[in-house]
Amino acid sequence: MNDAENPLEPFKRATTATIRAIAEDEELDIHFGPGAPSAQGSRLRLPMPSLGASSEEIDAVRGIGDEYALRYKYHDASLHSRFCPSSGAAQEMFEWIESARIASLGTLRMEGVAANLDAHLEAQCKQAEFDSLAAETDSPLSVAVGLIVRQELTGRELPSTAEKVVENWREHVLSNAGEHIEVLKNHIQDQAQFANLCRNIIADLGLPIDLDDPMDGETNPEDIETVDQSDESDSEFSPEDVALDEESQGDETEDGDTETVEMDAHADMEEAAGEADPDESAMPLPDDAGRITVDHNYQAFTEKYDETTKAEELCDPDELARLRKVLDQQLLSLHHATSKLANRLQRKLMAKQNRTWEFDLEEGILDAARLSQVVIDPMNPLAYKQEKEMKFRDTVVTLLIDSSGSMRGRSITIAAMCADILGRTLERCSVRVEILGFTTRAWRGGQSREDWINANKPSNPGRLNDIRHIIYKSADDSWSRSRRNLGLMMREELLKENIDGEALIWAHNRLVTRTEQRKVLMVISDGLPVDNSTLLVNASNFLEQHLKYAINVIENHSSVELVAVGIGHDVTHHYSRAVTITDAEQLGGAMTDQLAQLFDVQN
Repeated sequence: MNDAENPLEPFKRATTATIRAIAEDEELDIHFGPGAPSAQGSRLRLPMPSLGASSEEIDAVRGIGDEYALRYKYHDASLHSRFCPSSGAAQEMFEWIESARIASLGTLRMEGVAANLDAHLEAQCKQAEFDSLAAETDSPLSVAVGLIVRQELTGRELPSTAEKVVENWREHVLSNAGEHIEVLKNHIQDQAQFANLCRNIIADLGLPIDLDDPMDGETNPEDIETVDQSDESDSEFSPEDVALDEESQGDETEDGDTETVEMDAHADMEEAAGEADPDESAMPLPDDAGRITVDHNYQAFTEKYDETTKAEELCDPDELARLRKVLDQQLLSLHHATSKLANRLQRKLMAKQNRTWEFDLEEGILDAARLSQVVIDPMNPLAYKQEKEMKFRDTVVTLLIDSSGSMRGRSITIAAMCADILGRTLERCSVRVEILGFTTRAWRGGQSREDWINANKPSNPGRLNDIRHIIYKSADDSWSRSRRNLGLMMREELLKENIDGEALIWAHNRLVTRTEQRKVLMVISDGLPVDNSTLLVNASNFLEQHLKYAINVIENHSSVELVAVGIGHDVTHHYSRAVTITDAEQLGGAMTDQLAQLFDVQN
């Protein structure tokens, strides 16, 4: 097809040439296609604008390409991973600030790149619906800090959609972290020093963060030998990967003002971690029915606002149908991969239910294959065979899906795809499936926090938010009746905080009391539990310790088989059996190999 027939070809050539020029790497392998952009090594895939796309849409795609090019040139992925917090709002804030550094390096040098980056930022903010934020509580702090830093470094005005987030946090951020943000301008070329200052900003704002020295206490970040900026980066990060919903707030004074939790950016956190370590007393074991009790080191300030609800009760039928269509559109781009997974899983499961034969019996069906031996030797007795059914244990699988704000965007889409594929496939193989989700009812603690404030803020209150557990599909409901409910995951305002330990125990206790012989619990998550209302008034690892407790009891003292699927994050440091997926395109390969193994018959 020539250029006259396809007007997108000149755009693709021009964009490819620009990206390679900015990155100073002629070997970059650049492709265009549907879906979210992604990068692996030197291979980059960008979204393809539609014919007749507006100039704003074209500029936004150019901005995505420019941002990746700048990342290839100026971002050292290994250095980034040494400084980056391991999970939660602190990690998101760190990613957004690093993204601001990269954007500033292009903006300050090239006006055309600056305009493209602004167009991409505006498209991001519109997609996240920041312009419709109803209250300060809906504004994610991590995103606001990244945008404030970007504005300070580039000197450019933010899009109106982005300003809606920033205006709710600007005074708080600048009053607590303004000094460190101002210093960032002097270090945008030095990623190590910039990252160290970034950690100080996170600490200034009172977010829980793993503050171990990124260089194991041996090396000053200023002494790090930086890599050649033209070297190829293996980073798979893109702004689309960053969750847009996590936030935090400081403790409130009696006057209603915000008071941040002061933390030293180089503090030794071992002492703080000890605050939430379990006692030396015996770990509570499952009861006679196999149910797990809450750890004696963990408590909730109040449980009266918690809820367990069916998905259809959280959304009207018309909206649920619309959201399901959105999910179906996402599944179209992965039709080949999902068909491959579904067929392979089905073959593996059905093979275990096939019949087999017993031979050399004294009665049954005559074994025709042995007749030749009787002809040769008439004294040889006739042999018979009999069909028998292979043992295949009755199985039920529970999918527990992290429905928190950090999953917004690509992560929750991948999780919903996993649920859809496994739900359809396993039911075809007569394996019952239950699909559950967990989040909270509110940002910043909701009614639980209000009760705590009214109670004069007792210290160490425990979990301080209203949890929401969602039943997308119960094990006894048919797939056809429940498939529409999975669309609810695409409703972004549902996604708030995540308290994994209690959700894991809830899902386990529902599963363990069922009558099936084999029970599998699969957790689909993007990392560690984060609830800022809880973490700001308890030990920084309060929720993580409870998650470890829940995992430990299930893996070592329960008949339930536990496996985790990490969406964009490695979860193997907590779960002994886990797989990580960083892109929807990996769904076919990784899930086929890992999940098919779940159904091997174990002795």
